[in-house]
Amino acid sequence: MKVRGSSFFISAPYLLIVLFIPLLFLLISAIHLSPSKYMYQVLYSALLQSILQASVSTFFAGLLGVSIGLLLLVYNGKFKEIIISFMLITYVMPGLIMAIGIISVFNYDSRFFEIVLGNVIFNSPMIAVLAYSTGASTSIQEINSAKVLGASDSQILKKFYLRNSARGALLGSLFAFILCFEGFSLPLIIGGPQFSTVEVLIYLFKRIFVYYSSYQFSAASFIALVQFTTLLIPLFLYISIKPPPSKRGTGQIHNMKGAGIALPFLVLFILFLFIPFIFIFIKYPLNPASLLDVEKRIGVSVITLTLNTILFSISSTMLSFLISLIFVSRSSFFSRFTVMLPMIVSPVSLALGFYLAYGEISGSSLLLIFIFTALEIPITIRMIQQAADTIPISEKMSSRILGDSFFSSLLKVQLPRIRSETTSVLSLIFITVMGEFSAVATVYTKSTETITIGIYQLLLLKDLAGTYTLTELFIIVIFMSSLFINYIGKSDTIGKTYS
Repeated sequence: MKVRGSSFFISAPYLLIVLFIPLLFLLISAIHLSPSKYMYQVLYSALLQSILQASVSTFFAGLLGVSIGLLLLVYNGKFKEIIISFMLITYVMPGLIMAIGIISVFNYDSRFFEIVLGNVIFNSPMIAVLAYSTGASTSIQEINSAKVLGASDSQILKKFYLRNSARGALLGSLFAFILCFEGFSLPLIIGGPQFSTVEVLIYLFKRIFVYYSSYQFSAASFIALVQFTTLLIPLFLYISIKPPPSKRGTGQIHNMKGAGIALPFLVLFILFLFIPFIFIFIKYPLNPASLLDVEKRIGVSVITLTLNTILFSISSTMLSFLISLIFVSRSSFFSRFTVMLPMIVSPVSLALGFYLAYGEISGSSLLLIFIFTALEIPITIRMIQQAADTIPISEKMSSRILGDSFFSSLLKVQLPRIRSETTSVLSLIFITVMGEFSAVATVYTKSTETITIGIYQLLLLKDLAGTYTLTELFIIVIFMSSLFINYIGKSDTIGKTYS
């Protein structure tokens, strides 16, 4: 395998800072642990619970995602983009809000079912969109040839679209398994001790069950390393699967019968996704006047929580985007592989590793920005790289022939061609960071509390009215931001600044 030297010199410092040094500090801390038999039992129980929740959730999310992806292909109507936009709103919703929404509907009636349901609502839209995208890459010429030979719409759907959709669904399902295995908010808030995952266990040993010794986080570090090794196989499979290249500018989908039947099912799916959030507003109508009570209970103003959330989101989004441009401009198999490796480390584990490695040399605000950036870089690069791969190689090389560098060619040629996709990626990453809870909960201090931390503190205080008030305001902000994402991402106005 040929590796560009420049790719190695970019990837090596990245892996050293983001992955190897935090892992080294976790290892140093873990080897000083003297685990008891009881701790092994607790870890074994959490590990089995993580695998069970992830497997069951991924199965149902994958099954539902493929079905919805095929319905999108069958429908292919003028409301398609609106439907996809509404579907993705739930995907960027914080897990903390999802947990509160599930509780508002079921009130802890069946904890395992509620955790699985929350995972399905969160992951099935992502799988559906991936299944639809890879299915839509099916060659229209092949389908026309099949139609000439007498193939029916059902045969085309089964032999062409389903085959290609399955690859995107598999990619999404593997990623969903990793996310569910690393589940934090749902098991923490809904599950309780019986349904705690490994991720929750790491958090508990970091903030609550702390050893009074020189290595007070040795137990949390040991559990984090166990989780790290367990996720090696699914992450390797996820990295190994390369989505089929899109044919930019074609985007034709064969018109099939049944569009009128597909639309009602898609609308029902959207209603299913939004049930937890609708119930939040039904159970506790929005009462802005109670915000003053909220501030008294948690001792921090809502303005401070909001400013911290926005500051961390903007800073980490721009930093991860700039770093991703460097990797994309030096694209190689080596850099594509190495950039995904930090995904092996879950958000809580990564936050703990960064805390041990860099906590004493950086302030808490910078530490959180670095953690968010490290969490978002792999996904940012993958999405931008996939968009860049749709550009014909002749357009990329024309700028290089005229003397532009890799980076200059990226700025002059590739980014203007994928400006709408780039804007959507930036907005998606921004909202994802806004709703981040697990990493913040692991290392936050009084001065770095975010809205999600405020919601969780109110929940611990059993202030349900305050919890739902702050949650509802956050949902409104995320909902409006998601609609704005769709508008900006589909328009050309922002992208003109690249030209």
